[in-house]
Order: sequence, then C-alpha cells, then structure tokens
Amino acid sequence: MSEKKEAAPSAFLAEHLARKGPDELDKLQATVDLARQLLASGEVQPYADGENPFKLIPYPWEITEVQRNAPRRIYLGTVSDLATGSGHTVYFAAGLARDEDEFRRQLAALIGHTLANGATVKAGLGDFPLSKTFISPQLRQTLQKFDQGQNAPASFFYLGQWHENRS
Repeated sequence: MSEKKEAAPSAFLAEHLARKGPDELDKLQATVDLARQLLASGEVQPYADGENPFKLIPYPWEITEVQRNAPRRIYLGTVSDLATGSGHTVYFAAGLARDEDEFRRQLAALIGHTLANGATVKAGLGDFPLSKTFISPQLRQTLQKFDQGQNAPASFFYLGQWHENRS
C-alpha cells in the first residue's frame, strides 16, 4: 500500500481466506509478494485512473456507421454453437439491412456478439448453407421481393434455430 494511508482490512475477505486454510493463505501471500516486486521493479505499471482491464474491445462491425443512403437488401447468416453437455445449436437468420455490419448488429441482439461475429453472412438469396432447410419456397419468394425493394417493411428479421442434444 502507499505510505499516504493505511489500508483497512476486509473482515469478510479475511474470514473467507481463513476458511480456505493455511496453504491457501501462503499461496495468496506469495502472490502479493510477487505483485509488490513487479511494481517495485517497474516491470508492471498500475492501471491508469478509469482504466478497465475487463472492458471488451468491440468487434469492428459493432462500431461502423450505418450507410443511410445504401439500399436495404436481404442478408442471410448462419452460425453453429457447440457446447459440451448442452448440445449443438445451429442458428439461421435472414434480415433486411444496408450492409453486413448492420445485419450482424441485428443478429447480435438476439444471439450475442460472439456468435454474431462468428456467423457466415452473405447478401442476397443465392446458394447459402442451410437456406433450403430454413426458408420455405413461399418465404423465399417474399424475401426476393424484399431484396428487390418491393413492398419491403420498415424492418424484417427472421431467426430459425435447430438444437440437438444427444447426451
């Protein structure tokens, strides 16, 4: 601690650590000693005021500006989520957007930014993985009209999900 002010111990944390036993206390003390050595040697600098080391850096598509004058098109996207014990989930999405970044932002609102970042995305209704499974012929016709700007709604987003757990 700095010389300016004596640090007050946390009784709650002290009790918690005491319950973990002497080996855990020795490990914690060794860690604190190493941290003090790193600071004293200048090898590590303290965080700056307001710096948050846990703040996630946004993906580039999360911070781009929307191209207001660009025509809206249908974008398709698919991503797979495999989790041990939870199974396999495949997401398929179709939506109106001005560019791929706007589509990913719409997708992220529903499935999270990590999965949205990993999604395969393409403009238009051409050949695309799983599109025949998730888009009926009637929906495909409607989406083609939307893609051409015919009677397109103010917004449109379709998300299909297939989940399987074989545990």
